[in-house]
Amino acid sequence: MLNKLLAVYRSGEGLRLLILLSVMSMALVVVRLNPWYIKMLSWNLFLAWIPLIVALSLREGLENRRLSNWVLWPGLALWLLFLPNSPYIITDLFHVRRVPEETLWFDTMMFFMCALTGLLAGLYSQVLVHRILNQRLGRTRTWIVMIGCLILTSFGVYLGRYIRLNSWDLFTDPLELAQLVTQSLFNPFALKLTLSYTFALVTLYTGFTQYVQRRTHESLD
Repeated sequence: MLNKLLAVYRSGEGLRLLILLSVMSMALVVVRLNPWYIKMLSWNLFLAWIPLIVALSLREGLENRRLSNWVLWPGLALWLLFLPNSPYIITDLFHVRRVPEETLWFDTMMFFMCALTGLLAGLYSQVLVHRILNQRLGRTRTWIVMIGCLILTSFGVYLGRYIRLNSWDLFTDPLELAQLVTQSLFNPFALKLTLSYTFALVTLYTGFTQYVQRRTHESLD
C-alpha cells in the first residue's frame, strides 16, 4: 500500500509531504498525553486518509487493468461516502474553546496541524478523482460533478458534527439515516453551514488544482 501511495504523482512529493504532516501531527497528539485527544484526533486523521486511499486504489487499479471499468462507479460512491471525513476534521478546532488556558498555545497548534493534514488528504483525493472522471466525462461535466461532490461533502460535515452521523451509518442503520438527512434538508442552519462550507471548499479546491497543475504540469482541462 505504501508503494501505491508514493506512486500517486511521478515525483511522490505530495504524498511524502502528507505522510510527514501526518507523522508530525500524531507526534504532537502523543506528546500532549491526553487519552481523549489521542483517541479522537488519531481516529479522525485515519478517516481523513480513507478517501485518498480509495481514490489511489481506483487509479492504480484502472491504469494497471487490475480493476474492471464497472468497479469505478461503486468505488467512487465509496470515495464520496468517506470524503466528508477529510474536511470534517477542521471542526475539531471547536474543541479549542474547552482546553485549559495553560495549554491553549499547544492545543491550538495541534488541532491546526491535524486539520490541515486531513484537509490536504481530501484535496489530493479530489484531484485524483477529477483526473479519472475527466478522461470519461470531459472538462465541463467533470467540474459540475466535482462541485456537486463538494456540496454533498459540506452537507456531510454538518451531519457528522451536529447530527453525529458516521459514514458507515449508511450500512448499519440506513432508515434512520434517511430520516435524519430528510429532516436536515429543511433545517435553516444546516443549509447555511452547507453553503458556507461549499464556498470555502470550492475556493480551496480551485486554488489547489491550479497549484498541482503548475507543480506536475498535468492539466485538468
